[in-house]
Amino acid sequence: AAGPLPRLVEVGDIRGELHAHTTWSDGTASVAEMARAAEAAGYEYFVISDHSGSLGVTGGLSIERLQAQRVEIDAYNAQRGPGFRLLHGAEVEVLADGRLDYPDDILAWLDVVVASVHTGLRQDRATLTARALAAIRNPHVDILAHPSGRLLPRREPGDFDMEALLQAAAETGTALEINANPARLDLNDIHARRALALGANLVINCDAHRPEELGLLPYGVATARRAWAAPDRIVNTWTLHRVLAFFDRRG
Repeated sequence: AAGPLPRLVEVGDIRGELHAHTTWSDGTASVAEMARAAEAAGYEYFVISDHSGSLGVTGGLSIERLQAQRVEIDAYNAQRGPGFRLLHGAEVEVLADGRLDYPDDILAWLDVVVASVHTGLRQDRATLTARALAAIRNPHVDILAHPSGRLLPRREPGDFDMEALLQAAAETGTALEINANPARLDLNDIHARRALALGANLVINCDAHRPEELGLLPYGVATARRAWAAPDRIVNTWTLHRVLAFFDRRG
């Protein structure tokens, strides 16, 4: 006989955003403005993850600017008190040869490392896949963002071997992002369901560049529901303590 249907993830299960931008790179709002929007959304935690330095079009952060940003984030947390926590992350570019844009000591110092492939998406399948695998297997990388790299209607997805990426994520504990922005929506439902079957965990992020983009969350949740994702398999339904422990064991 068939068993009971699982309880699928809902918008109200999401406790925080793990991938967001500010005016430090290509966002339109300050750290404090994004934090206030997150609190207004009922979130318990929020990751500031501005771009790393090599993605020049975004005004990506040098190590010096990244360190200056930490001061601002710490100051916000100090005046805010308990109940809400800003985390300091970065969306770190995976370079053409598979290296990450910051050295390991900086990656280890960050609260959350989100790795992304934005450039060179026309590379051949083997080269592209090797780049993404290098990021997934880096012990400091917590999340692989928008894994196909597509940006509708401007950018076609890269020709990644998605099965290889999903298997590597399951093996290493790197979380895979369902990006809720309708121009991305990757992972798609088929790949997300396969990731879950292999044992990988997912995150649902808005990749918000302005406060109103936190409202895109239902699109990502709908994809996760089509993948039959239960809340416990979505990292940002977890408590802050559990999220930090999960990411800490990766580094």
